[in-house]
Amino acid sequence: MRILYGAFSQGNGHLSKASVLVPLLEARGHEVRVITSGPPPTSCYQFTWHRHFPGIAYVAKNGRTDYLASFQQWTRRLPTLFKGIWAIRGIAREFRPDLVISDFEPMTASPLVEPGCEVVSISRQVSLLDPDVPMPPAGGFDRKMTRSVIRVFTCGADRKYGYHYEPASFRCVPPLIRAAAKQARPELGEHVLLYSGLPSFQPEPAEVADWAKRNRQRVVAYGFAPECAISGERYISFRRPNPQQFLEDMATSRGVITTAGLSTPIEAFLLRKPLVVVPIPRQWEPPVNAHHSHEEEIACSAPNWDFNKILETPAPAADHRLLSWMRTGSDYILNRLLNEPASATEEQPADAALPAA
Repeated sequence: MRILYGAFSQGNGHLSKASVLVPLLEARGHEVRVITSGPPPTSCYQFTWHRHFPGIAYVAKNGRTDYLASFQQWTRRLPTLFKGIWAIRGIAREFRPDLVISDFEPMTASPLVEPGCEVVSISRQVSLLDPDVPMPPAGGFDRKMTRSVIRVFTCGADRKYGYHYEPASFRCVPPLIRAAAKQARPELGEHVLLYSGLPSFQPEPAEVADWAKRNRQRVVAYGFAPECAISGERYISFRRPNPQQFLEDMATSRGVITTAGLSTPIEAFLLRKPLVVVPIPRQWEPPVNAHHSHEEEIACSAPNWDFNKILETPAPAADHRLLSWMRTGSDYILNRLLNEPASATEEQPADAALPAA
């Protein structure tokens, strides 16, 4: 089967999922071409066939989504966006895909591409539109804006699946976690792992260093610019992106504090690490993630970078009811995307059955 795979490149979440699914699809014998759009992707992710387009991205200022600036930027970039869609339309006509998979990538999910095949959208964002997934009552303007953006980014999809913490509906699939994270053996270390992949929503490096020094607590930090490194500071280490090193640092940490995304918190949960998530303000999705993870006793939610809280947070229960759902094999997700029956050896979620469609 020929598959066109789209991934949004703002942040690392969609790319990290592509780095898991694309090799698995190729291992099954499928030919996969990857399209990314948004900010230039990091060099950590390599694919056999890959094209990147500028696309559209939201604008964040002072740690908050600026909807007006985002809309103005999208308006200015409309000619570039349509040029990219037209180029992808040409790629689709030449490649003639049997399936398009779009991970919150707006151009491959655009009806203007007309790929001549089924388009499947899969992302955490899709679950935020699922009527069977309970949502916190708060949100207001941010909720309306986020849901509108999700509809735009998935408007051409024929089927939609959302990564979610539990099987609340037939549209829900387990969070996609790297096999290495499931196989890692946790150890109780002495350092706290700090991760914030959004430059506009990060604690001040000097503030982190001061806290670490006062508490004589080692901190390993990811997601900061290289110039944030503090010379001669013994308690804090700022590290460059490295997926394997990051996983090792997580597995050997005493706790994790990070933004309220999906992949990193779930990996920390599977490693049974005390976890504090900090939702990015003025983005409805992170507060929803924080709400769900707090309600399910996966993590503690904090309104800001409260480093003291990570020292007080307990580890998740060893018999947590959602562990088997979170550990569900990637083959299960692939078969849902490819609309194929489950294989006899496929790892199934053991704690709950999927509701019927």
